[in-house]
Amino acid sequence: MMSVTTLWALLVAGGFAIQPPGQFHGDEPVARDGERWLALRVDGDAAALVATTLEVRAVRDELLDESDQRSGLEVSSQDDDKVIAYLRGSRLKAGVIESATVGSMNPDVAGWPYEITFRAQRYRLASECDKAPRDAKAEQRQFDCRIVLHADGRTQTLSELTGYYEYQAATMSLSDEGGAVLLFAGDLDQDGKLDLVFDTTDHYNVSRPTLFLSSQAGPGELLREAARYQSVGC
Repeated sequence: MMSVTTLWALLVAGGFAIQPPGQFHGDEPVARDGERWLALRVDGDAAALVATTLEVRAVRDELLDESDQRSGLEVSSQDDDKVIAYLRGSRLKAGVIESATVGSMNPDVAGWPYEITFRAQRYRLASECDKAPRDAKAEQRQFDCRIVLHADGRTQTLSELTGYYEYQAATMSLSDEGGAVLLFAGDLDQDGKLDLVFDTTDHYNVSRPTLFLSSQAGPGELLREAARYQSVGC
C-alpha cells in the first residue's frame, strides 16, 4: 500500500486518466467508488489490462485523523495484486498487453539510461542536462534537465526536470533524493507501437505517474502525454 499522500489528478487529453492504488487524503482521488476502470497488472514479462470495479472507502488518515476519524480514502480493487495503475481512456481495452524488453546500461543508477526493445525496434530513454548550471555561484548547483526518448533517428523530450550536484559530489543527481522511474513499457493502446507509464518526478516527496501513448502522438512525435497523476507526500 502506498503511504498516505496529498493527491490531485490531471486529465490531459481524450478522456484518459490514471489512478494509482493506495491510501490518500480526503476526496483527492480521481476515481470514485463503484466505477469501472482497467487495472494494469504486470507479473514478470506478462501484462494485461483487466476490467475491474474500484472500491473507494473511508479510512483513518494516520497523519491527520484522531483515532475515531476517517477522513482518508483508500482506492483498491479485487485485482490489486501486481497492479501498476488503474487506467481509463477511449483507446484502452481489456486484454493481454504486449510488453517491451527493458534493460539498463547502468543498473546502479535507478535504471538510467533505459534500453527498451519493442517489436525489434530499439529505444533509449535517457536523462540529458545542460552543461551550465542555472546559478554558478549557488552551493547546490542546479541544472535544467530533460527525459529524452531516442528511436529510429528521432529524439523527443518527454519531460523537463531539475538535476543537481550535492556539495562536493562527483556525479549529478537527477532529482532531490528521489527520481524519475519507468513503471511500464509496452503496447497499451493496441496500435503496435510503444507506450509508457513513467513516473516523471524530480523530488523525493512527489510521485508523478504519467501515461504516454503512441496513438496520441502528433507529427514527428513518438509519444504524447495522455494523463498525469501527481501526489505530494505529507
